[in-house]
Amino acid sequence: MKLRLFVIGRGASGLADFEARFIRRIRAYAEVDVIELPEGRGRQAEQRRQEEARHILRRAGKGFVLFDEKGQALDSRQWSVFLGRLPGNASLDFVIGGADGVSGEVRQTAAHEWSLSLLTLPHQLARVLVLEQIYRAFTIQQGHPYHRA
Repeated sequence: MKLRLFVIGRGASGLADFEARFIRRIRAYAEVDVIELPEGRGRQAEQRRQEEARHILRRAGKGFVLFDEKGQALDSRQWSVFLGRLPGNASLDFVIGGADGVSGEVRQTAAHEWSLSLLTLPHQLARVLVLEQIYRAFTIQQGHPYHRA
């Protein structure tokens, strides 16, 4: 399985080690890459969303999962079931938009829209959270003791 996490903007240096730890752990189960896309530079939020949309839609494959506060809330077991239903040779992209959100075009193109929390999270923290939950999903499938709930 090949997983890609597309994120607008750069990661936080303070979270880089934590992020790298989960990337290493996920690689026992699947290929995984984090791809940073440039932030929009427009003066207005809509201009930035449109610019970021071009980058996202140019790179993310069909059927991607978009993380958005208005999306469906899934628990860790539901993530595990979702990933477990994919064939072993599947490719799946995850997208974390920019600070201004995403354009309607990105939202319409996404196959799934998931919420990470009712809280507003910094993008750097959201990307670590996504990686941790992907790892957790695989460990649930394997009956690994990492997931103790």
